[in-house]
Amino acid sequence: MTTAIDGPPRLEQFNAGYDAMLDRILLRIRTSDGAEYRFWITRRYLILLWPILMKMADGFSARKTADPLTRSTLAELAHGEAVGKADFSSQYQEGTIFPLGADPVLLAKISLRPAAGETQTLVLLPNEGQGVNLDLDERLVHILARLMQQTATAAEWGLTLDVSPGTGMADPATTATRLLH
Repeated sequence: MTTAIDGPPRLEQFNAGYDAMLDRILLRIRTSDGAEYRFWITRRYLILLWPILMKMADGFSARKTADPLTRSTLAELAHGEAVGKADFSSQYQEGTIFPLGADPVLLAKISLRPAAGETQTLVLLPNEGQGVNLDLDERLVHILARLMQQTATAAEWGLTLDVSPGTGMADPATTATRLLH
């Protein structure tokens, strides 16, 4: 049984997988109207995306308290709750419409629009051409963050994707001592 909901299409499913040949993550997003958006995420882009996701998580927590330590704790709790309730085991349902084309779009730009109600808008864009605006509530921000954590681990990119807002990400390429040959 399905229930019709009036209004714009809703995000229904995220999927991410690592392509070792291209050294990229393929992010697929399906909406309630059957549209699927496909994006390539590089390691460099994920380094840009992660702090934005954590800023979004912090924004949701900031609505509940002004204290930074309490906000961090609330964000971690929200992350655990969202991930615990998310269904990561269901098979991804392919979209039937590809508004940006069937080939994945290589992402190059990212921005965050101010909060509107219970969502924040994450803007994912290629260097040229169309991208997508994702209206994400707190739960979806944390689910997308977990998906990026798992896929970056599978990619063996050596990134530490901390969940606590404000902690950012440690990039071994910039923090570790490099050996010169």
